[in-house]
Amino acid sequence: MKKQITLLLAAALGTILLAGNVMAEEELTYNNGDFKIGFATREIVNDLNRDVIAGAQEVIEAAGGEMTVINAEADATKHNENIENLINSDVDGIIVELGDAQQLAPLVAKANEKGIPVVTTCVMAHVEGSVTDISADEVLTSTLMSRELLASMNYEGNLYVFWVSGAPLLEQRKRALEALLVDFPKVKMIEVPTEHDPATVQSQMEDILTANPDEGSIAGVWVAYDQLAVGAYQAIKMAGRNEIKIGSCDGDRVTYSMLLADDSPFVAIGAENVKELGLMAGKSMMLALNGRADEVPAAQYTTSYGVTKWNAIAGAEERFGEEVWDYLQLDKEELAEKFPQTQDLYVVQPLIP
Repeated sequence: MKKQITLLLAAALGTILLAGNVMAEEELTYNNGDFKIGFATREIVNDLNRDVIAGAQEVIEAAGGEMTVINAEADATKHNENIENLINSDVDGIIVELGDAQQLAPLVAKANEKGIPVVTTCVMAHVEGSVTDISADEVLTSTLMSRELLASMNYEGNLYVFWVSGAPLLEQRKRALEALLVDFPKVKMIEVPTEHDPATVQSQMEDILTANPDEGSIAGVWVAYDQLAVGAYQAIKMAGRNEIKIGSCDGDRVTYSMLLADDSPFVAIGAENVKELGLMAGKSMMLALNGRADEVPAAQYTTSYGVTKWNAIAGAEERFGEEVWDYLQLDKEELAEKFPQTQDLYVVQPLIP
């Protein structure tokens, strides 16, 4: 089984990767390890959120610091309030996961007034006054998944698209799909705005299946992230409509269970190096605390890769390591026999500076 790494040769990207490598090699602490970091996340609903938090916490605790996590439970207003509460507390730095760059800017300005550095992750835009934003290239991630999904549909038919309207990360993934579809006029995109709730997606998908009972009436289902795809998957499996193809983004553990199930309609994952997001956030914060924020690029990006049944073993281990099979309670050798691993895994560097 081969794993190939595709590199983008760009000077700007080289600067970003070099900075990341420098941070990886240097161990920093602050105030003799007596410091506190607040981590404000908009929600904790999937492996992406949990792994970003885990990566940041690993760095902060290794430096002797303490990190407190505050969860807004998918409420954007509460997310902003949580950040404001951290600003008014005794934290030395704040890491923010998810949110709208324009809405975050006034909060970052307040933090800067108090001398508190702010690092953002998964915002996909530089927030004025912040040290850096660390994200995956969401256009790349979505494109890798969407291409596999469209190919499985033979580039034609009705494609139902589930996303949460107004969520910047998900909107960016959806825009990447829309750009692809310009070249595939036989695919009809049908938008299905939803909520951060797999049960809601399942109910919506059940209604769609009831309204479209004939085989071929639905060619595919595109879901903006894995946790929501669980709902669509359950509805399609229960209806016995496995001819409908499903794809989603992130690469959570649960997605590999769906991808590798017998007679599964799930065909494609757009996966990301998620834990590195948190590690880079923690390292960037440590540099900022030590007065070295000018060494940190304003934007940093991690790798993405497309996963199907035919390279799923390499894909799962790229994200979670070999212990993933114990967690999923799946036999790696049996999977390799059932789904011959004939497709290379391309771990792709970001396509944006």
